[in-house]
Amino acid sequence: MRMIIRFLTLSVLGLVLSAGTARAEVRETTLTAAATSWEISPGQIVSAWTYNGTVPGPVIRAHPGDTIRVTLVNALPEPTTIHWHGVPVPNGMDGVPGISAPVVPRGGQFTYEFPAPEPGTYWYHPHADAAAQISRGLYGLLIVYPPAATPKAWDREFSLVVGEFGGMMGSMGTGGGMGMGGSSGMGSGMSSSAMAMGTLLINGKTGPYVPDLQVRKGERVLFRMVNTGNMVHPMHLHGMSWSVTATDGFEVPAPYRKDTLPLNAGERYDAILDANNPGTWMLHCHNLQHVGEGTAGATGLTMLLVVNP
Repeated sequence: MRMIIRFLTLSVLGLVLSAGTARAEVRETTLTAAATSWEISPGQIVSAWTYNGTVPGPVIRAHPGDTIRVTLVNALPEPTTIHWHGVPVPNGMDGVPGISAPVVPRGGQFTYEFPAPEPGTYWYHPHADAAAQISRGLYGLLIVYPPAATPKAWDREFSLVVGEFGGMMGSMGTGGGMGMGGSSGMGSGMSSSAMAMGTLLINGKTGPYVPDLQVRKGERVLFRMVNTGNMVHPMHLHGMSWSVTATDGFEVPAPYRKDTLPLNAGERYDAILDANNPGTWMLHCHNLQHVGEGTAGATGLTMLLVVNP
């Protein structure tokens, strides 16, 4: 009888321990880089370079201890790579041709494999002709979540990925035109400043055509903000403020409040919104020349946050 009781006790203890420990997994995916027609506003179709046909590319999700394995298939007209921005990958997996990874030629493929880093918000992008390829749409998020047993401090999350489509492509001659609405190039009606920054995007769309974010009063919403472009974008929220919990994937010593977060090139913020003020509120870049009406030649780094009672 004692042996049976001891066996049952050990079995229960094993179940309890296993329930609190997430099992490491291999997070495997394939990213195909290829030219795609992409609608950034109603009727405004651009020839983008994408991962798996979307701007941004697919979100890669993992937990600490997981192995991330990503096969890049290059269907572009020129070589490319993937750099894992902010991730301490082994040398050979970092995506810088001739330094920390091989270049992936047209029609080729390469498999990146590395351990998932600490929990946080990271992103991926090319490091071959990086400025031009990113401005065509090649970027995406890598999110590493805390262990499953760790209580979450938020109810839901929202990724806000800033892009500058076309801003670095004026002199490019490979891969065909980057036409908007059927034109070749950025359009003769654009000012030189508009051509320099291109069309500003949030999650692959330009304002005022970025979908609204609908939340309920009392929800805690984790914003994962990333600037994939080359300019500073101070993102400003009306009516409420964020509590910043991490920058560039690193937890801050103590959360602090902000209603305007200056996103530098390549920078990331994790910030929690306490949705405590019902109504429709504007969220936009406070470089006000970056906020327009979405007409030809205008920019639109703006969206609406709706807090429902």
